[in-house]
Amino acid sequence: MTASASGRPLLRDPAFGRLWFVQASTQVGGNMSLYALTILVFSTTRSNAAVSALVMSFLVPQILLSAIAGVLVDRLDVRWALIIPNAIRTVLTIGLALAGANVALLLLLNLGISLTTVVLTPAEGSMIPRIVPKTQLETAMGIFNLTLQGSFAVGFAFLGPLLVSVAGPSFVLAVVAVFYGAATVATVLLPAAPPIRGGRANESGVSLVRRAFHEPLDQLREGLRAIHANREVARPLVHLAAAASLVGVIGVLGPNLAASLGLDPNQLVVVVLPLGLGVVLGVFGLNRLGGAIPRRRAGEGGLVTFGVLAAAMAGVASLGASRDLPLIPLVVVLALVAGAAYATTTVSAQTALLENIAAGVRGRVFGVLASIVSASSLLPILVAGPLADATSGPLVIAIAAVGVLAVAAWSALLFGEKA
Repeated sequence: MTASASGRPLLRDPAFGRLWFVQASTQVGGNMSLYALTILVFSTTRSNAAVSALVMSFLVPQILLSAIAGVLVDRLDVRWALIIPNAIRTVLTIGLALAGANVALLLLLNLGISLTTVVLTPAEGSMIPRIVPKTQLETAMGIFNLTLQGSFAVGFAFLGPLLVSVAGPSFVLAVVAVFYGAATVATVLLPAAPPIRGGRANESGVSLVRRAFHEPLDQLREGLRAIHANREVARPLVHLAAAASLVGVIGVLGPNLAASLGLDPNQLVVVVLPLGLGVVLGVFGLNRLGGAIPRRRAGEGGLVTFGVLAAAMAGVASLGASRDLPLIPLVVVLALVAGAAYATTTVSAQTALLENIAAGVRGRVFGVLASIVSASSLLPILVAGPLADATSGPLVIAIAAVGVLAVAAWSALLFGEKA
């Protein structure tokens, strides 16, 4: 019997504590790595397109292979599905730390790390019910979701910028490799979790491969049916996709935005730290309000505010040459409120989805919806870098912000009432 099964708090259960440590260290490390690589690639190339390629090297495997990886994990001892990818990721991250300014090598290694993450995500999810009793599953998922949200603020908005400013991107990548190494050790200490025998676990290799390709398509069709049948599922999905697209564009063009303000790209912390703090404040503020604001209106209001403030930040950055204006404090305030608006939209939309998706299909539909949201953000990220190189970063951010405002107006005025 595990400690949690005997009624002790989850984080005092050694098995759950190790699994949570694996998630926390890798999520924070991953966000630190993304920040350091963004700065390193932009500082080396001064190319927004190169930053787009960096983000794409991480996103594309997630979009294309996540569902297939979930099918394959069913056939593995989940503990080994955590140990081996974590060990590989540690080695690849050491390579990142040693690669210096070799952008082609950085992109190749980052692609390899993304491929390991494709396996790790379903493996972590599969391990949770193996070590947590049913009565505490909801609490466990709450802890994991909170860690997932907080890792951006800790890794991308605080530790990453702080260490890049002090010691440079390569040092940050070395620290991340230590995080990943510690996570690998923690996975070795997890209990064995062999594949569950019976049914699909005993299928042949040929059958497994066939299912690995057909099941994601079946799940995609099921997700699309859920979206088509209920506009109260489709609407929050649109909100999530629009917010994710604008965040992706800001992430790709963040170093350019800092340069437009007369800052070194290493000082991107001026934008991302208040943005991350704003996300945290937005989550807590929305929790305090409870159900006082309808989910739909909170999502639309957050989306409008986020779009307006992103456009305002782009406008301020376009005035970067005007040294007499107090631009930096203004950007800090705009980014703080923009982060809170973004959190308001995403939390409201995710809650609306939970309320409107049938419980029996919630897990698989959410997986498909996550893939759709990621895919919808792919095109703006792909276009943003080259377009910014041809025009300017602030202009592209402003265009993306106007697109988000158009989506919010469409949702509010034309989408229709609840089905």
